Amino acid sequence: MHFQVILVFGKSTIINAIFDKEVTKEGEISTKNKKGKNTTTDIKLYELDKDTYIADTPGFSSFEITEIESSNLDKYFIDLKKYINECEFVGCTHIKEEECGIKKGIKEGKISQERYERFCKIYNELKEKEARRW
Repeated sequence: MHFQVILVFGKSTIINAIFDKEVTKEGEISTKNKKGKNTTTDIKLYELDKDTYIADTPGFSSFEITEIESSNLDKYFIDLKKYINECEFVGCTHIKEEECGIKKGIKEGKISQERYERFCKIYNELKEKEARRW
């Protein structure tokens, strides 16, 4: 099974930009953590074209992945995927290894540190779940 998870924050803002007018209420950005505040409380569909809709849904702060093994996680991060071939070792976890293409991409400013930290967080969560299974 292959799938891709894309998290988009500020969905209401994007929808308003698509329609070039305010069709849904946008939340404020928190002055404390500089992140958006959830304002959407129910699902609304907006017609883009005949038989084409976009959904504005309530945001969420966490989700659980159970179908992906930690060793395959890098393949689901499309922006990191192209740097895998630059790793010194096949099967590089991109966590402990020094000669890692992804870590090189971070040093060169091609990959954001924040994005890499998200990868590491999910990787570690998957490793913990795998260890509990055994």
